[in-house]
Amino acid sequence: MYTKEMEQLRLEYVMLEQLSESDSPLGATTLVLTLGKEFALSQASIGRKLMEFDLLGYTENKGKKGRMIAEEGRKRLGELERQLNQYQGNARLLEALNDDDEKSLLDLLIARRAMERETAALAASNASSEQTGQLWDSILEQEKVLHEGGIPVAEDREFHRRIAQIADNRILLHALELVWSEGAGLPATAMIRKSVGRELVVDHRRIVRCIESGSPDEAADAMVAHIDQMIEDVKLYFEGLA
Repeated sequence: MYTKEMEQLRLEYVMLEQLSESDSPLGATTLVLTLGKEFALSQASIGRKLMEFDLLGYTENKGKKGRMIAEEGRKRLGELERQLNQYQGNARLLEALNDDDEKSLLDLLIARRAMERETAALAASNASSEQTGQLWDSILEQEKVLHEGGIPVAEDREFHRRIAQIADNRILLHALELVWSEGAGLPATAMIRKSVGRELVVDHRRIVRCIESGSPDEAADAMVAHIDQMIEDVKLYFEGLA
């Protein structure tokens, strides 16, 4: 799924790139010569993609001559370049995983589960409306990154750190900081979860709702369920590598 999504973005990028580099209109007949073999596409398939570009405002139809890239197309080209660079960087990190990384990640998550169930419960007891508002802001930041085609790695870590801070227990916060620093050199679980097809941020919304409702038990259960799912996703990912 991850590779197919990246391939579709790459096709869109290469088509827009070729249109941007041409001083004259290009049509499906020309593009199939350069793209047909690489992407296993027919002239008709490329023609349909160009019509899609027209509808999105990425290209200007010049009739039988073909298409020219529009200003919206140039903006989209820049967005695609950023997305592809991020995908490729994430893919390189995932390819570097080995069995030692699996055990380290699982050990890390088990330790986090024990502590973060407590921070979630305490946060539900302590959180002010301003603090729950900050957690919802964090959710929006994560969703923005997802919408732009990225993976909210830093935003995910900040979300869990905010909950620990709201819990207002210095010992737990210090212990979690140590655990998080121990895993600093490991690939983020968010990347692994994305690669196995998991929808991100959903668990986080449930955790915030439980904290906002002021229910320590429900918040603890939501956090445990979240980390349990991460553990399963890590196991699933490494089973796929075996």
